[in-house]
Amino acid sequence: MLSNNSSFTNSEDDSIIDVSGNTDTPINFGAEMILPIIQENIHSIPAQQYNPDDWKIGKKYTQKLNLSEEQITLLNTLRFGDNVFNEIEYCRIQILKQLLRAVEYLKNHCIPVNKSYPTVIDELSEIIVALQYNYRKESMNYKYTYESVQGEIYNHILKLCENNIREVYGIKRKVNTDFTYTHQDILHQFNRKIVSKLDLFLLENQGQILDADAKTNIILNENNTNRWKDKFEIIKQDYTNPIAFEREIFRLADVNIKNPSADMIYFEASKFISEHHKTCALRLYIHYLDKDLNSPKFDNKQLTKTIQKNLFSTNEQLVDFEKIMSEFVSHRNLESSIEKVNLLYEPKRKKIIINREAIENVQKLDSEVSKILGDLLSDELETENIFIQSEETENTQEITFNITREHPELQKSKYIEELHLTDIQKKILDLFERQSFNILQSEFSDFIKTKNLFMGSTIESINDTCFEILDDILIEEEDEYFTINTNYYQKLLNND
Repeated sequence: MLSNNSSFTNSEDDSIIDVSGNTDTPINFGAEMILPIIQENIHSIPAQQYNPDDWKIGKKYTQKLNLSEEQITLLNTLRFGDNVFNEIEYCRIQILKQLLRAVEYLKNHCIPVNKSYPTVIDELSEIIVALQYNYRKESMNYKYTYESVQGEIYNHILKLCENNIREVYGIKRKVNTDFTYTHQDILHQFNRKIVSKLDLFLLENQGQILDADAKTNIILNENNTNRWKDKFEIIKQDYTNPIAFEREIFRLADVNIKNPSADMIYFEASKFISEHHKTCALRLYIHYLDKDLNSPKFDNKQLTKTIQKNLFSTNEQLVDFEKIMSEFVSHRNLESSIEKVNLLYEPKRKKIIINREAIENVQKLDSEVSKILGDLLSDELETENIFIQSEETENTQEITFNITREHPELQKSKYIEELHLTDIQKKILDLFERQSFNILQSEFSDFIKTKNLFMGSTIESINDTCFEILDDILIEEEDEYFTINTNYYQKLLNND
């Protein structure tokens, strides 16, 4: 409490003001006396109230999904088992929309046997509480347990809807849908009243699911490197003409821009279209070569001998195409190479003019001069670091385009040198990268057997090698899969 002689400084003119009204002997006091007043004023401001519902699903998606109060309450009971699929915002919205449609279907078309219950979900919740917990409605634990069981049922429906969206979007790996309760009578009632009904509904209702947009497709294809194959099969089945086919291939490649297997789209497209249009096949092969050269590992996949016969009716055409590829690998001018491919099959008309004087000059060339010229030409060819050569033997089943990158000795290791990874360890890490860092244990076991290795010791050796860098285990078991944390994998790469 201030004394009768208290005063404070006016902030505008720094004059002393006597709060008691006595102007004869003004008294100035310091910050230690003003601070409590400021603190009291701050504490008088009402603090913003924390609402835990703000982080719940219903509250978060109220506006995006235009939810009713009943739907908000329902979604607030849900919880996602976060994974790379449902963490994509577009996918999560489609899952929630499908869930709301599924719940509405159960409410309107699945009538409870006991008509006293408004929905089959309420009826099933009561059955579970009775069979699993043996609680009566009059007991203190009944209400809490009933609400908890009902939430578990809704969350299970959420998983069924996520798998439904995954199927539509071409994701083969599904989330686990084992029900929480294993009591035989509960499982029987659950499958009869909920699962069997939703299996039919979700299948018939897939037409209501919106296609993934371009941004979502890019993310999905990055995480699921073989997803493009289903779309490619559809493009082949719908084939009408080479122009439309090529356009669809480019669209498919655009949404696989972050997919490390994107080069295979062009390669498989080149093989397919070779039976229909030669020039289109060669254009797509040049695009494959472009992607392959940009990839961490240069695969240099070859066209089969059968395709060779379809594409090149003369050896001259084959040689001309090899020259185009050689120039492309040297200069990486995609547009120029495509233009040359477009002219490859055009008839070549040559006008021959005999220059007798030139012939006489050639005949006068001294044999020694000719030898020197030949040596010079030979030296010039030897300086080339990139060459393409076609080979064919009796037993050859492929066109072999032998391509050597410029200055191969300057190529750097994909992984940091201090790891000292063996060749087989590098191949295993490359295999994980191609499989989006998730490999079935059975598939990995088959791969290891082909290398005459033991699965356990091989994984342990990689983990031991990488432990000093990561301070953690790199390859882990998850259900039926071996997985690698992508953040850990990035730490192993040579980013220089």
